[in-house]
Amino acid sequence: MFQHETLVIDDALINDLSQRLNIEVRVSPDTARVEISAVIMDSRSITEGCLFACVVGENFDGHDFAQEAIERGAAALLVDRELPVTTPQIIVDDVRSVLGELAALAYGRPSDAMKVIGVTGTNGKTTVAQMLAAVFNVDGQKSAVIGTLEGDMTTPEAPVLQRRLRELYEDGAMVVAMEVSSHSLVQQRVQGTTYAAGVFTNLGRDHLDLHGTQEEYFRAKSLLFSSYGLKKMIINDDDVHGRLLADLSSDRGEVYRFSMSDIENLQMALSGSTFVLDGTSFHIHLPGRQNVENALAVIACSRAVGVADEIIAVGLESVQMVSGRMELISHDEFDALVDFAHTPEALDALLRSCREIAPLRRLVVVFGCGGGRDRLKRPDMAAVAGRCADAVIVTSDNPRNEDPDEIIAEICHGFSDSTTAEWSVEVDRESAIRQAIFDAKAGDIVIIAGKGHERYQEFASKKVEFDDVASIRAAMEARQ
Repeated sequence: MFQHETLVIDDALINDLSQRLNIEVRVSPDTARVEISAVIMDSRSITEGCLFACVVGENFDGHDFAQEAIERGAAALLVDRELPVTTPQIIVDDVRSVLGELAALAYGRPSDAMKVIGVTGTNGKTTVAQMLAAVFNVDGQKSAVIGTLEGDMTTPEAPVLQRRLRELYEDGAMVVAMEVSSHSLVQQRVQGTTYAAGVFTNLGRDHLDLHGTQEEYFRAKSLLFSSYGLKKMIINDDDVHGRLLADLSSDRGEVYRFSMSDIENLQMALSGSTFVLDGTSFHIHLPGRQNVENALAVIACSRAVGVADEIIAVGLESVQMVSGRMELISHDEFDALVDFAHTPEALDALLRSCREIAPLRRLVVVFGCGGGRDRLKRPDMAAVAGRCADAVIVTSDNPRNEDPDEIIAEICHGFSDSTTAEWSVEVDRESAIRQAIFDAKAGDIVIIAGKGHERYQEFASKKVEFDDVASIRAAMEARQ
């Protein structure tokens, strides 16, 4: 474990934060001068000499844990209202407005010393980040990924993020491909991070439970390009929001657009795709048109920061699989795919890709929708599945605090007279997967959508171990 930088909280720091962030920052008492060894926002993780950030969340108010933090060794507090304690306090209107900057300073601003590439969008972030790291590794630049496959959150909270960046820097990382979620942008988790480039993959319908409208969701995503001084912006020109973002960003830095219309000789199979771009042939092992789009984002980004096409081609081909992203599990008689598709657009793209790759094969899809999330997308998911698949089994997917039967009922409202697929319901996800595998006919493609890499089912008060891939393999074995 690395040693933390020592951050001194004094007048100079307070004045610097006020001027740089253009917000009011003050300290109490006004003569305070205290050395901070770390920035922490989880009272359970308090270390001696740390700054405890009292973040107000959806379910908890960090200010309620301030006294506990002090008793456990916190040397100072970051608050949005002054508390009746003698411990030094940094006082701001919104704790998150300075939390990222303070965390970055406490860990020595590690992103300044590396090439950090932010990847945002509704779909494709994980695959693009993994591909980018592979390309830079082949180029001799030790690379790492921060994202969905590496932790509990797509983009960690600011103190955890800056600590992780510092760890990667000390481990010799030269490039970090970072998934940047819309939550992290509106909550300012990535504040204090310096980006060498930003990638926008696409914008579909997601997280409207947080953002309210599609316009607000787009605004959240666009913050990466408007608020972090990006000089290189790589944007999907096939996406309507991408084109809008590119136009809005044209006076901020260099914009690099990528499009499926740029490629030639596209050949796709379940084993992967090949295509030619500007005279160079590329091969990826990940199947589907959407993964070709992801590869184009990687090519455009890699070129923008000076990587040669022959290196990019080797890097892309080195990626054999991305967990839960069109992950292929083959059987003697049929194939199964596990994919994270949990939005109508992602499910539509997944099913259309399978239909394009194998137009004569029967598509069977198993999916559900998460509880406590955007309810309006539920019938849309059924409409997509009913239109694009041959058979559909609706099941549970992280019901959380909702009744699984009620979630499924809302999904099934999307089936209509125009639905062409046979459909049924099996609430228990493992039973649904088992049914799909047992009933599969020779040549079928069985698609298990929604959870992808996740290794759990989330219920009201607990997480239960659950793995779509393991369930598929167990059902295949039992079928034998």
